[in-house]
Amino acid sequence: MRVFNVLWAGQIVSLVGSSVTAFGVGIWVYAQTGSPAAFTLLVLAASLPGIVLLPMAGALVDRWDRRRAMLLSDAGTALVTTLGLILLATGAFALWQLYVMAVLLSVFKAIQWPAFSALVSEIVPRGQLGRANGRIGLAEAVGEVLGAVLAGSLYAVLSLRGLLLIDVLTFTAALGTMLWSLRRLPPRAPRAAGDREPLGGELSAGWRFIRARPGLSGLLTFFAVHNFGMQLVIVLVPPLVLTLSGPAAYGIVEAVGWAGMVIVGAVISVTRQPRHRVRAILIVGAVHGLLVAAMGLTHSVWAVAAGMFAILGGWAVTNAVTATLWQLKTPLEVQGRVFAVRRMLAWSAQPLAYAVAGPVAQYTAAPLVDAGGPLASSLGAVTGGGIPGGIALLFLAAAPLLLGIVALSALRPRVRRLESELPDVPKEPGPPPSDAPDEVQPVAATPSAV
Repeated sequence: MRVFNVLWAGQIVSLVGSSVTAFGVGIWVYAQTGSPAAFTLLVLAASLPGIVLLPMAGALVDRWDRRRAMLLSDAGTALVTTLGLILLATGAFALWQLYVMAVLLSVFKAIQWPAFSALVSEIVPRGQLGRANGRIGLAEAVGEVLGAVLAGSLYAVLSLRGLLLIDVLTFTAALGTMLWSLRRLPPRAPRAAGDREPLGGELSAGWRFIRARPGLSGLLTFFAVHNFGMQLVIVLVPPLVLTLSGPAAYGIVEAVGWAGMVIVGAVISVTRQPRHRVRAILIVGAVHGLLVAAMGLTHSVWAVAAGMFAILGGWAVTNAVTATLWQLKTPLEVQGRVFAVRRMLAWSAQPLAYAVAGPVAQYTAAPLVDAGGPLASSLGAVTGGGIPGGIALLFLAAAPLLLGIVALSALRPRVRRLESELPDVPKEPGPPPSDAPDEVQPVAATPSAV
């Protein structure tokens, strides 16, 4: 586990920098435009290219040494961020350039995620997968909490330029740990050319693997619909809080929300996971639906903070158990391709949510609950009017969708019995002897999110 722990520490530092930048960029865009539509368009630019390119990235990751793939991703991300810093420093920075940067960062992230997910199975003993996946979720949460706190307190002092500089410095730490790991473990032997399909065939290999297993494909359908409903809500939290209060309150909400994931992730990293992983995923999904409804009914800053705390705490459970579930059911040699397709399908509806959430809240939902609107007399007293009222109405519309997909998935036998019907893959050879003592420590298996 020593190599994993070093890489994990580097990722924590890098995630803090990424969170600082994301926070600062969001405030900058909303301050420049005052438009939820412009804000959600930025989120779309930062997500859609990476989702589309995931199958290609997964196929390449299975051909390459996965640490070198992560090195490429981290270096590319640092280069793009540095370019943004230079543009700001020279006074040449413009809104359209920010969207281009978001697209490039999304491409590098498409390489990083399947590479790191498959690398965990490669360097961590099977008995430690649960602990490792719990720590990954904890790293994401710690990065977001510290990033929100730092950005919220430093944005007025350092502006976007200073936050980008912090991001560049933190990526240096991630690159350093990755270079260190290259000297501590032998490279993974690449597959011989004769053992590989043409790249076109490898692009579809992940999909063929999942399609042949109805339980996995049914679980992916759940995540696709659930993620669509949740992202309709999550992407509108920053505009809602910034409209109701300001950057300081937004930083508090972000910190409180990610603190939920820190606390739950810390518990998962040291305790046994739920025995019935699919059941745990569906229970968390149902709780999310109820929380979204409550946030729509009481759309104040404190209610949003409390809701985000519970939502992200639930995601810590879902992400951890889902990752382990897929690692146990997927052979190591195809994990890059399968995990890439898995994430692409699970996240396939998110760009649609990003594309419609802002315009619908601003141009459709808000007029419905404004004074004189068709729903002002029936729902206006609950949601309020203006942009906050439109966002609250969209929250109320997302809740039934979230609860409905949970119910439909629970009624599908192949999804319910996934863990018993689909056997675990045979155990792969373990990591180098330096990590061997950790194999005897009793720890539950952990899955991660799609």
